[in-house]
Amino acid sequence: MTGGSPMAPNEIDRFDYGQRVLHWVVALSFVLLLLTGLGFSYPSLYWINALLGGAATARALHPWAGLVFSAGMFWMFVTWVADMRIGPDDRAWLAAVRHYLRHEHDRVPSSGRYNAGQKLFFWLAAASALLLLVTGLPLWYPQGLLGSGRFAAGTLTFMRLLHYLGALASGLLLIPHFYLATVAVPGTLAAMLRGRVSRAWARHHHQRWFEEHAGR
Repeated sequence: MTGGSPMAPNEIDRFDYGQRVLHWVVALSFVLLLLTGLGFSYPSLYWINALLGGAATARALHPWAGLVFSAGMFWMFVTWVADMRIGPDDRAWLAAVRHYLRHEHDRVPSSGRYNAGQKLFFWLAAASALLLLVTGLPLWYPQGLLGSGRFAAGTLTFMRLLHYLGALASGLLLIPHFYLATVAVPGTLAAMLRGRVSRAWARHHHQRWFEEHAGR
């Protein structure tokens, strides 16, 4: 059960309270990371620092937000990895993705709890989060981790480049994720706000999951 107000007859549970809290911890910490990173990395965006209390505050917030984001992503990975395995049905869905983008749903194979596009997003997000963590720690502690000795200047430069590329990739991933959750697929955002979706939404977008879930 999702908790909160009683469920309407036309609704179905999708995410429980813990899953929703986890999602928003990851989402909000990532937005804070993106804003602080942009604010102290690009002079033209320095005004962002003022909104966050100044450049010194932004620099102090950034690594701690990174730890919260990394911890949240790790727990999210543990929570959802079993549902994110890509199988033959997912490959068939990907082969028909052009029909999905055209809203020709009758030509798209039915999906389970998550479709192949959501699964790919999960794996790309996990990979970019790992890259940000691995490259961010040396930048936070250039003097070395656990007595390993100071990182060479060339190593730090390379880590900084990879960190920027990881941040760029993550930011680009956020755009379609936000668009699909709000504009392209109405009703999706409600799942992460209230934990429930309409039965019509579930049947339309995740027919196999709906049939399995509704049959319990």
